Amino acid sequence: MLAKSNFVAQIDKQGCSLCGICKDERCPMEAIVEEDGSYKVLSDRCIGCGVCTITCPTESITMRARPERMEPVADLLEWNAKRAASRGIELKY
Repeated sequence: MLAKSNFVAQIDKQGCSLCGICKDERCPMEAIVEEDGSYKVLSDRCIGCGVCTITCPTESITMRARPERMEPVADLLEWNAKRAASRGIELKY
């Protein structure tokens, strides 16, 4: 299981040199994609680890706070049951 942080990477398209290090070598979640001649972070895939930021040669990647704050889960079984129910699945323990 992976835990997301309350941060997400953001790429400054103006400063990015399109070297591809972040996408090809650093991001463990494949959250950085090439689109229309620039790189973009898929916030739903980004876990906020910051690995991409430390190797960017132009320092064009920063971490920003996610719009919605993720609250810690008190009971993982209850959380899984609620999540499954929201998708129409009934879990039985």
